[in-house]
Amino acid sequence: MRQKISSITLLVLVASMIVGNIPTYVYADSQSDSLIRIATQARDQVKIQLSKVDATQEIKEKFDAGSEKIELLIEALKNDEVEQARKHFLSAMTIFNEIIQQISELSSTTEAALSSSQNVVPSSVLHEINRLERYVQQLKGIALKNGIELDSSHADQLIQDARIQIEERNPDVTSTIDEIKKSIVDLNNSLKEKTRQYATDRAKSLAEKHLEDLDRLISEAKEIGVSQGTLDKLIEARDKLNSVSDASDVAIIIDEVKKLISVKKQFQDTKLQRIQVRAEQLESTYERLSTHYDEIPDLDKAKNMLSELKSLIAEKQSNDAIRMLNSLNNILKEIESSIDNSQEMQAIEEKQISTLADSKIERIKIKIERLEISLNNLLDEIGENAAAKRWLNNAFSLLEDAKNHTDDSPDKALELIMSIEQIIKRIQNTIQ
Repeated sequence: MRQKISSITLLVLVASMIVGNIPTYVYADSQSDSLIRIATQARDQVKIQLSKVDATQEIKEKFDAGSEKIELLIEALKNDEVEQARKHFLSAMTIFNEIIQQISELSSTTEAALSSSQNVVPSSVLHEINRLERYVQQLKGIALKNGIELDSSHADQLIQDARIQIEERNPDVTSTIDEIKKSIVDLNNSLKEKTRQYATDRAKSLAEKHLEDLDRLISEAKEIGVSQGTLDKLIEARDKLNSVSDASDVAIIIDEVKKLISVKKQFQDTKLQRIQVRAEQLESTYERLSTHYDEIPDLDKAKNMLSELKSLIAEKQSNDAIRMLNSLNNILKEIESSIDNSQEMQAIEEKQISTLADSKIERIKIKIERLEISLNNLLDEIGENAAAKRWLNNAFSLLEDAKNHTDDSPDKALELIMSIEQIIKRIQNTIQ
């Protein structure tokens, strides 16, 4: 800055000498342009120097006055007022020279202050800032590792400010370090709270997962016929975990989860044995029903399912084995119900045939009664099958028509009976 100030001062002195030694009558356009250029350069250089210091109001007002003199200089030269132009030029340069002297004094004072402040900031301050920055980085690393959002922007900015203050030898760096420490305390507390909440959320999520697994295990336990004692333990574990799953105490939740895992292990150890016992029971049911093998096509399907169930048990695929158990149990129940219905209808038909005359009308009545029994049985089996319901309603309507035509039009009644039998087959194929 001193070099810049010296060059500006020299510029002012040279300009003064030029103006003082040139007679009024020799001013031409080239000399006029030179005066304007010199004055403008001086003003620009002063403005640059002013931007680098904390200028007083007095200096700013002087600069405005010097700039105004340059404007008067330009106006006087336009009007060929050479003497006035010289006065305005010298006034502007004098003002700028005074400003330069004042800036020089301000610069000397600032440099002296900075020089004296070098001893205020000890070398240990940099080590302290480095230590605090490492601690902030450690907190950020912990947060990142656990997927926790941690806003350290305030601490980071304070550390950056402190480093700038050290470079400028600013003694205020001590206060900035205190602010950094406070910011780190806040960061640490925030991380502790978020970590605690994160642990609680994870524990609750774990509890919810185990509750879902436990509901499935209880359902499986009922299906494979475990002892009531084992079933009671599973239900009790579920109820206890459910009662603490909303708690904020992570230790309580984890403790109940551990107990639940122990109960689940006990159940898993005996699950395959229970599945094996249940499979043997279904196999006995199949063998009992197999005497009707030629009459019931689904018995072949049940045989294949029983074979697949044995393979799953041998491979210890308990979940798939339980699903196969349920499917096999359902189809065996359907077969058993079908056989019972067939035997019941056969008995009714034989009884009717033995007591009624062997006439066409009487046979039609017997068939109508048999069909009515079949339709009533299907009514219980179709469940929510919409298509089967429509067909069944149609069959009942046709059955009423057949009854009405039995006496006066037996042939028409037989046609209706055949239609009803076709509908029954269609319904049976749909619900299988």
